Amino acid sequence: MAVETIGEAFTLGWRVRMRCSFGPRDAMRRIRECAFRCELDLQTLVCIRGAAMPLSLLAERHKCPRCGSRRLALIYEPPGNAVKMAR
Repeated sequence: MAVETIGEAFTLGWRVRMRCSFGPRDAMRRIRECAFRCELDLQTLVCIRGAAMPLSLLAERHKCPRCGSRRLALIYEPPGNAVKMAR
């Protein structure tokens, strides 16, 4: 069974973690690397975005609250031990 929406993920007890992927370089410039990490609250996301929002669009709808970058990695954790990573 494939989980495709945030409503399905919430119902099945999944957890979603976000981390900023803004690395030490931006093109040719050296910049400070952002190491922000947090867990997204799926209940709040379902209330704000709607239960039918696809998981595949979740990363492009958010940005890092610390540095403002849209380069994010989302880590989906099903109720078991397996971990999937999406960009």
